[in-house]
Amino acid sequence: MRKTKVMVLAAGLGTRLRPLTDLISKPMAPIVNKPVMEHIVELLVKHDFRDIVCNLHWYPEVIKNYFGDGSKWGVNISYSYEDELLGTAGGVKKVEDFLKAEHF
Repeated sequence: MRKTKVMVLAAGLGTRLRPLTDLISKPMAPIVNKPVMEHIVELLVKHDFRDIVCNLHWYPEVIKNYFGDGSKWGVNISYSYEDELLGTAGGVKKVEDFLKAEHF
C-alpha cells in the first residue's frame, strides 16, 4: 500500500527556544546528539513515508545542506521557501500542488 505524502513544518522562528534558536533553526536543535528533524524523518521512514516536503524560512540553507534530497534516509525531500512566514495553513497552501489528490 502506497503511503501518503507528508509535510514537515520547519519554517518557524522557534521563539520559545531562544536564545538557542538565535543561531540555529528549531528543526536543527539537537536532541540526543542529532537534529530534532532527523528524529522526525527517521520516524517517517519507520512508518513507510517516503515523499516529504519541508517548508523553510529561518536558516533554510542549514536544513537543506544537512538533509539534501533525503537519499541518505531513503526518502525524497523537497523544499518550499517562505520569504515571509505564511503560518501553518499558508505553508500547506503553498505546497498544494505537491499534496494534491493525496491524503497528508
